[in-house]
Amino acid sequence: MKWMKIRKITQIVFLLLITIKIALLAFGVTDGVAHEFCPYSQVCFGVFGLNPKVHILFFPAALIMGLIFTVASLFLGRAFCGYACPFGTIQELLFCLRRNKSKFKHPIPYWLHRYLTLIKYLVLAFTIVAAFFGLHRLYFGFCPVLTFSQPLRIAIPGVITLIALLIGGLYIERFFCRYLCPFGALMNVMEYLGKFFGIKRLKIYRNIQTSLNCFNCMNYCPMQIDIGYLETIESPNCIQCRRCIRQCSKKDASKCCYRD
Repeated sequence: MKWMKIRKITQIVFLLLITIKIALLAFGVTDGVAHEFCPYSQVCFGVFGLNPKVHILFFPAALIMGLIFTVASLFLGRAFCGYACPFGTIQELLFCLRRNKSKFKHPIPYWLHRYLTLIKYLVLAFTIVAAFFGLHRLYFGFCPVLTFSQPLRIAIPGVITLIALLIGGLYIERFFCRYLCPFGALMNVMEYLGKFFGIKRLKIYRNIQTSLNCFNCMNYCPMQIDIGYLETIESPNCIQCRRCIRQCSKKDASKCCYRD
């Protein structure tokens, strides 16, 4: 499918760009930190200056990208996760290493999965509160971005966190995206706001009359969304990867469209 090719190209481009930047930082070719291009870093660093007594760091590129992707989530949902996020792409590649062994089955029961998805909102709340009071350094040591890009400043908690996330991504597709990513939680909040104000958002629409209801699409969803008999996929966790559409055995049973 043409759309799947576009997605793969954008994933590769963003992954290459961030890989080059991190390599330059790691080998001391250029100065700075990888957080300069992390769309969530401005929240971590408290750039909004809600507390005037807290010193803030300003990263123009990160601020611009953060605002663009956050506002875009009102209309596109978490498309950033499915098309641009390098860490999301890495997790997909990790899971591909054992995809044949997993047979696309989700190892976590749906009832437990729904509760685990709430953890990322706690992470979001914690980072915002910590940034407000200038306590962001409490979690910097756990940041996988810092562990990747600053080998001379690697902290043991960061190494442990990175290894845990990589192992989690190996056995649970997009483990970090599903349960821990604060930026994903922020985009979800924006989607809820958009729904409250009646803003139309890109969603997956299923033709129930055409669908075979074989639930094959559920086995391929990287975010383990319980599609069931739903006509419209309302879940804010949908990353618009369209894998469910590609795997649908019935032509024209599913499609993407804007619905409020």
